[in-house]
Amino acid sequence: MAIKNKSSNAVRRFLGNQRGNVTLIFAFSIVPVLLIGGIAIDYARDAMVRGRLVAIADAAALAATTPAMMTQSAATAKGAATSMFAAQAALVNGVNYNAQNLTVNVTDTSGANGISRNVSVAYVASVSNFFGALENSSQTNLNISSVANISSAPNINFYLMLDSSPSMEIPATSAGITTMVNNTGCALACHETNFKDSEYTKQYTGWGTIDSYTYAENNGITLRIDNVRQAAQSLVTTANTMMTANQTSYLIAAYTFSDGVNKIFSLTSPSTTANISSMQAAFTAITPPLMSDNGILAKGATYTYPTSSSAYSTVALAANTSNDDAGTNFNYATTQLNNAMPAPGQGSNKTGDTPQEVLMIVTDGVDDVSLYNSSYCNTSQVWGYSNSYGSYYRCQQPVNTALCTSIKARGIRIAVLYTTYFPLTSNSWYTSTVSPFISQVPTNLQNCASSSSLYYEVSTDGDITAAMKQLFINAITTAPHITQ
Repeated sequence: MAIKNKSSNAVRRFLGNQRGNVTLIFAFSIVPVLLIGGIAIDYARDAMVRGRLVAIADAAALAATTPAMMTQSAATAKGAATSMFAAQAALVNGVNYNAQNLTVNVTDTSGANGISRNVSVAYVASVSNFFGALENSSQTNLNISSVANISSAPNINFYLMLDSSPSMEIPATSAGITTMVNNTGCALACHETNFKDSEYTKQYTGWGTIDSYTYAENNGITLRIDNVRQAAQSLVTTANTMMTANQTSYLIAAYTFSDGVNKIFSLTSPSTTANISSMQAAFTAITPPLMSDNGILAKGATYTYPTSSSAYSTVALAANTSNDDAGTNFNYATTQLNNAMPAPGQGSNKTGDTPQEVLMIVTDGVDDVSLYNSSYCNTSQVWGYSNSYGSYYRCQQPVNTALCTSIKARGIRIAVLYTTYFPLTSNSWYTSTVSPFISQVPTNLQNCASSSSLYYEVSTDGDITAAMKQLFINAITTAPHITQ
């Protein structure tokens, strides 16, 4: 009995000893404490390595999209990105670089907005764990990726085709039209050598001394042609601003058209003050064709007439010559511009590449043309006339979009600014010849444009300058960015 009692007491004393309890608890808890601490240390290290590798992947992706690299091939860009990643990743402690774990893809796509380059960089890194034995994992795999997308603003040649026909002498505002009607009896400000035109039922101030065009200009009556000049001048400064911002090249050539085509200046860069000044001065000099009288071109004026169903001849008139007021030949103008524009390139700076081509047309959309054969007129508004050069047919119609289609098929984009043909309902000529087809005019011009964003209509009292600027901006773009 005594021995049994001693054993029981020993057990009770051991279980009641607090120092023994602490030792036991610590012995059981040391394993999870070490495990949690090891995981925290390895996690922090993995996060540091991951952050450095992501930064390296971003830098490698962007290395393939620098301005200098955008002039190189996709293969060259891929090599640059691969080399950069390899060199930088090898310097990261704890990472054993393995080229087989790196994937770099570079894809170039040509589009209306230039060269678009997509770059993807992906790498699987293996990082050894300090506490791998406790974590039951000797290493951690890190999936690293970065994607860079850049669309370079393309180099573009802009060809301006500006309507300078007699209909552009209509006042640009409702108030101006009212003033011309009230003071001259006619809304059209004619540029004529006959200073006593009977068309003007009210003898305006200076009648007999100046034509009504000069009267409008002297009295501050803004005409459509004035707005076209101002808009073209403003476009030059817009081109200069956008060219600098986008680090690209924009060249501008300018032409006017009426019965024929007149080149204002060849492709010119608005990159210098001198060039900007000369281009704007050339636009200032634009005037509608000089007439001798109603339907008669003045001596010395340029006259373009058909010599066959598809050919034309242009002469400087030795005497006053009737053209029956047929002063807007849209088809001839687009044909000439189509011949002037070369095949477009992608607009990149790569060796051998050439700029894109954009045709910008500003017109009221009504063709008033001399034809060789009456059957070529798309409306019933056609009649014959003759002069010393032959017999022709004057036709009024909406512009024919067939040539626009041909130009676009070459890869050349077309932007159209429609200066709404004002409904001169008090004019019998308008109501009998233009009104029957006027609703078709904007539809044809929309079809001529390459897209809805490259078509604008500016009504009377509208801002042609703002519309032309927006058309220009819509034709160019640049959008670099990086996403992870």
